[in-house]
Amino acid sequence: MKKIFFILFILFFSIPIFAQVVASKGGYAEVPPAKRPRPIDQEKAAAAAEKDETPDDEENNRNTIRYGLPSEISTLLDTLLKNDDPRFTEEIYDLFQTTKSSAIKEKVLKYFTKAEDPCLEDYAVDLLNDPYDEKNEVVKAAFQYISAVKTKAAIPAVITLVESENENYFNDAISTLGDIGGPEEAMFLVEYLERDDLSDAQRQTLMRNCGKMHAVETWDKLVAILEDDDENTFVRMYAAESLGLMELDKSVPVLVEQFDATDPNLRQYVIKGLSHFPDVVEARATIIQGVRDEHWRVRQEAIRSVKEMELKDAVPFLIYRAKNDSEKLIKEESYTAIAALNTQEGNDFMIEQLQDKKVADGTKKIIVEVMLKEDHAGEKEIIELAKSVVTDDKRKDLRYAIAKEMAKNYKSSYDEVCGMYLQSKDATTISLGLDMYKQKKPAGLTGYVDTIANDKKNSANKTRAQKLLGIEEEEEDKKTVDAK
Repeated sequence: MKKIFFILFILFFSIPIFAQVVASKGGYAEVPPAKRPRPIDQEKAAAAAEKDETPDDEENNRNTIRYGLPSEISTLLDTLLKNDDPRFTEEIYDLFQTTKSSAIKEKVLKYFTKAEDPCLEDYAVDLLNDPYDEKNEVVKAAFQYISAVKTKAAIPAVITLVESENENYFNDAISTLGDIGGPEEAMFLVEYLERDDLSDAQRQTLMRNCGKMHAVETWDKLVAILEDDDENTFVRMYAAESLGLMELDKSVPVLVEQFDATDPNLRQYVIKGLSHFPDVVEARATIIQGVRDEHWRVRQEAIRSVKEMELKDAVPFLIYRAKNDSEKLIKEESYTAIAALNTQEGNDFMIEQLQDKKVADGTKKIIVEVMLKEDHAGEKEIIELAKSVVTDDKRKDLRYAIAKEMAKNYKSSYDEVCGMYLQSKDATTISLGLDMYKQKKPAGLTGYVDTIANDKKNSANKTRAQKLLGIEEEEEDKKTVDAK
């Protein structure tokens, strides 16, 4: 027995004691090696290609990137970002290596930020080592890029920019550190938070990022700040949010206690904090009560949290707010949450609203948008509503709104509606019909598009229809050119 205890004693004291976490320090960041972009996502590329209006669009875009003016390239990059189009990553990367335009650099950084492609890590880290001669917009884009691709190599440079307290970089540097940092960086923030010379704005930024980094070492400090009635309100707000971001269950009673605060801004951020505890009954109950708070900002935050946490028990509260709230914004948020939660009670309510002649078209526009987006229910009723307004010029706004939503995620079940839009005498209605047709180009509707393409009167819709059908020039126009 003594021998066994002796062996256990030796094993216990031979286990290395974990070193205490030491705060990171600033310095020069080692620049990662250069690399090319990742292979193109073929699925995204195919989806983007479907949005081209002509077979020549892809090659024209490549030529714009290679040879276009900065303004032309900038406009194209905006479109590529919007369409999540990855087909031109190689050309865009090569452009970045040669361009002198700060505007192009900024947008290319945003392009690869959205793609989360680390091909520009070397540039971004090198820039943050010495950002002072570059435009602020480009430096800001570099911070965002580093955050998106999680480039830990940049940490020393980012910390140096925090310590420099340069107003141009401080907030972005702290935010970036929150995105890419670990325990050592959390400890740096903890120690930095103790400084007496920080402004309220700087302390607010630090508050938010302590939580984002799950810096549990700061929990006691943040609780003390939250409970200090003499503390700056905004600092307390962000302390509440950070406590939630840490996702420690012991934060829930601390946050719930602060929901009695008289300041609605603090109550709003208590809701933000509690939204990180979807499995804690006390947090769920408080958020549902927030749906009927006296202040609209608190109601708005609670409704958004209900949606994110999928609190289906809140649907009756949401229906009441959708019907009765004095704030239009809260009504809209309620409809959005009801559609997302996809309950029988909520779906039935939305459909009833669509069919009720007393409900204003402005409200129906919102319902159509959220129901088509969620795609849980109401498709048949929305199609019938579209048919009823396509020839009613008193309800053009609703007619236009339905078509815009249908074009975003076009289905074959919309073909009849699309055909009715294409046969309209209203130019905007026809244009929206072409928007819908463009998505899938259903064969059964090509005849209507052909009729538009061969209209005797020249118009923007005629030109679009010709492009969609691959007709470059009408015979009559050719004859005119030949006669000249």
